[in-house]
Amino acid sequence: MAEYPNSFTKEDLLKCAEGQLFGPGNAQLPKPPMLMMDRITDISSNGGIHNKGHVVAEFDIAPSLWFFD
Repeated sequence: MAEYPNSFTKEDLLKCAEGQLFGPGNAQLPKPPMLMMDRITDISSNGGIHNKGHVVAEFDIAPSLWFFD
């Protein structure tokens, strides 16, 4: 059985937005400024309300962010 990471750094998320994390043909995250998370602290393929997976992400809020303009 394959082992997958259970967390991702900001650098990992940016790689995913560029299509460099999971390889060609796989889903990508949006690029900044629409990438609205700074890290994923926990991710698993089980858990959650329907036992289909669980993700905990964090976003560092700052007054200078575009949506406060």
